[in-house]
This record gives sequence, structure tokens and C-alpha cells, in this order.
Amino acid sequence: MIDKFAINNITSNYISFIFLLSAGNIFFAAIIYITTQPTDLDLTTASLNVVSGLAVFMQYFAYSYSLEDMDVSVVIPIHQSEPLFVLIASALLFNAIPTYWQTGGIFLITGGILLLCASGKTVEGLGQKKHILMILVSAFFGATSTMISDEILKFKSLESVLLFNFLGYALGGFLLLSIPCCRRLIFHDLKQLNLRQFAIFGLTNTFDVGGYIFFMAALSAGGGAALVSVVVSIHPLFVLLFGFIATRYFPNFLTEDIAPTSLSRKITSILVIVVGVAVISLHDG
Repeated sequence: MIDKFAINNITSNYISFIFLLSAGNIFFAAIIYITTQPTDLDLTTASLNVVSGLAVFMQYFAYSYSLEDMDVSVVIPIHQSEPLFVLIASALLFNAIPTYWQTGGIFLITGGILLLCASGKTVEGLGQKKHILMILVSAFFGATSTMISDEILKFKSLESVLLFNFLGYALGGFLLLSIPCCRRLIFHDLKQLNLRQFAIFGLTNTFDVGGYIFFMAALSAGGGAALVSVVVSIHPLFVLLFGFIATRYFPNFLTEDIAPTSLSRKITSILVIVVGVAVISLHDG
């Protein structure tokens, strides 16, 4: 929710938003190194972790692109289709043929997404097709990072995985500075932001990083990508609740489409997607 506010009310574009989030990851990486000083470091694993961090950066880059123009209560549920991409990757890389249950889960997730995007306002539904595609791209990169991290956590400490994941995320942000048009947008916004606005970015970065740390801790504790994905898939329900409260009582902070027909459609589609995620994740062969 704070992400949506920051993109629409503080920065002039999503490029500056994602850069500021990525830069903040250097701070959190430094805290992890100073406080834990992980010793199980090696070049190969660190490189894979950095790739995983870059995948997280690409995940948030695509997510931010769509969040700029769409309701957060639409973006987040579609974003929860990550297990679908984990299943596809498993089929392509490991020749793991989907079971009947997993095939049913695919139809549920797809149906939930289509229902979520349906709208009487336009023929193409809420948002443009390119935004829906970018959210799915975001879910793909999220699934890639989850698969890499889940494997590395089997023999490396949580601290070392988080350290290089954060550095990989930060690297993605600083690579934006090598692109002239992105560099101009970033520097323009940096000159305009005041201390209060930087503080808001610090807050949203803290929430994002905090959520990611708990997600990784659940993987590290042996929860497994499947079970953790199911639990995380209820995230849209909280987003929908907070979006309704914010729109109703704090419209200057955030405004969502909470018309009765839209709200009922969102609730139904979110539940369908959650069930689809659960079916795919908990019936992994």
C-alpha cells in the first residue's frame, strides 16, 4: 500500500521508485554483514545469490511498472501466480509432468486472473494488457529467485543468502544509472525529494525487506517453497482489506475501486487464485 502511495505521490515515475528501493538494500546488506558476519561464503554460491537478487530486482521492476497505473488490489493477486511459473520451470528443466491436481490449479489461477481483470468499464478489463503481462513477468522472476534461494538455503546460512540477495537487488538498481534516460529521471527526482519523502521511502523499504526476510526465514526453516507460497498467497486479502479502509477513511492517501460489484469480483477472484496456488503447491507429485 505504501509502495502505491510512493509511486503516485512522491516520485514522478516508477524508475526512480525502484532505484530508491534498490539503493536501500545496500544499507540492509551492510547491517546483515556487520551484525552476523557470515563465514560460509564462496564465489559460486555468492554469484548464484547475486543472480537471485537480480531476479528480485526484475520482479519489483515489473511490479512497479504496473502498480503505477493499476489498483494495488488487482496487481497483488495476479502477482501471487508465482507457483504457476515454478511448476512450468520444473516441467521444462526437470521434465516434471504436471499432475491432474496441478493442472486443475493452473485453470483456477488463470480463471481467477481473468475474473480479476474483467470489468464493465472497458472491453479489455482493469488496466491495459501490457500491465497484466508485466505483472506475470514479475511473478516469473519472483519464482526464479524463490527456486534458486530454496536450493541454496539447503546448505548455506540464511544470513549469507540474504546478504548477496540484497547486493544483487542493489546492483540491479545501480545498473539503471548506465541507461541515460533512466539516469535523467532518477537524478531529477533525487533533486526534488525532501527529508520527509526520503523517510517514507525508508519506511516502504523496511516493510518490503522485512517481509522478504520473514519469507526467506520460512524457507530456511524447512517450510519448503510449496507451503510458504500457499501461506504468502493470502497476502491479497490483507491488501484488499487495507485498500478498502484507506479508500473509505483516508482517500488522500490511497484510492481504490471499492464499488460493490468491483469489490465482490476482487474477493471472488482472490479466493479462486488462493485455492489455485494451494492446489498447485500442495500437490507437487
